[in-house]
Amino acid sequence: MAEPRSAEALPLAPLVALVAAATLTVAPHALWLPWWVDATAAVLLVWRAALALRSRALPARWLLLLLTLASATGVFFSYRTIMGRDPGVTLLVLLLFLKLMETRERRDVFVVAFLVYFVALSNFFYSQSIPTAALMLLTVFITTATLVGFSAPQRPVMDDAKTAGRMLLQAGPVMLLLFFLFPRVQGPLWGMPQDAYTGMTGLSETMSPGSISGLSLSDSIAFRVKFEGQRSKCRRSSRQAPA
Repeated sequence: MAEPRSAEALPLAPLVALVAAATLTVAPHALWLPWWVDATAAVLLVWRAALALRSRALPARWLLLLLTLASATGVFFSYRTIMGRDPGVTLLVLLLFLKLMETRERRDVFVVAFLVYFVALSNFFYSQSIPTAALMLLTVFITTATLVGFSAPQRPVMDDAKTAGRMLLQAGPVMLLLFFLFPRVQGPLWGMPQDAYTGMTGLSETMSPGSISGLSLSDSIAFRVKFEGQRSKCRRSSRQAPA
């Protein structure tokens, strides 16, 4: 049985924009998330959009609690843990869409918006390419415009977009300052012990069965060579292995 809406209904346009921002921030994760997470996120997304467009009541809290427990259980059985980069991001994606299902008041909107920001940041754990940065910048712009729209529901949408654009432009110098002056962290962005160096090629002092399955190529410099005096010619020799 669904619970009734609050006395002050949320404006439709910013709510739809918030759902769109959540979709954009999760879209890159769909390539590596388990299939059941993609299916669950799609069902919750369509469900929430339909409730917003038809002005229907949101699901009861006990149902959302069961869905949350089921999601956490599914993440645990998929990764055999809920700690680490992959299970943590997976659980964060599910919690984002579950929080959308109980967005009844303006304070819930701010929680969802900050969850969108966190999921957008988590995309850089997997890719730091220019297309990923451009998509996340678009996501941040839509989310910021959505927050402006919820703060001033009577304003036109274009005015909200202009305000969000000015805010991002004002934050640009600070972003560049942090980019050039912030100290570079040695090692991966994700620092959990069990997956801190997952994805780097090479051999360590200790190895365990199955650890090689997570290897991928690394473009970091392996070593440097400096020749002194006359440069010698290197010849490649091949030896035939004994039968």
